[in-house]
Amino acid sequence: FLSHAFYDYFTGTPENNLVIIAAHEVAHQWFYGQVGNDQALEPWLDEALCTYSESLFYKHTYPDLLEWWWDNRVRFHEPTGWVDSTIYDTNDFKVYKDAVYLRGAMFLDDLRVLIGDEAFNAFLLDYLKQYTDEQATANGFFALLENHTEADLSGLLSEYFANR
Repeated sequence: FLSHAFYDYFTGTPENNLVIIAAHEVAHQWFYGQVGNDQALEPWLDEALCTYSESLFYKHTYPDLLEWWWDNRVRFHEPTGWVDSTIYDTNDFKVYKDAVYLRGAMFLDDLRVLIGDEAFNAFLLDYLKQYTDEQATANGFFALLENHTEADLSGLLSEYFANR
């Protein structure tokens, strides 16, 4: 997956795919390393969270580049598809990436906006605590989320998930 192109085109600035991928892969220390999940049937539980973590990296480290990240990493691709797609749903990596990684990050950001920063951050911390050294599931994710908000999530879920 990672090729010499990531290194050949590195400009030494944070506006670069190598920096994005580094942030993504470091986030896997939490989402898949610390909190496990079924990478085949529920890959969004790590890939969406790691992709969204890229935005958090930019927000906290290079805040002036956060919109650049959204524009170049997500919006440019005009992603479609269901966040809860499995690895078996397509043989096309772009289709898979757009649905699971990119729309997954969009879902998480829309969720944050809907329930508020405080509830969202508390939920993520609780998710990490609850599922450390365990295998998280989508059902567990959403059950835990219900403890952090009374917001109606039905519209958001129907926009992003085929099976919610």
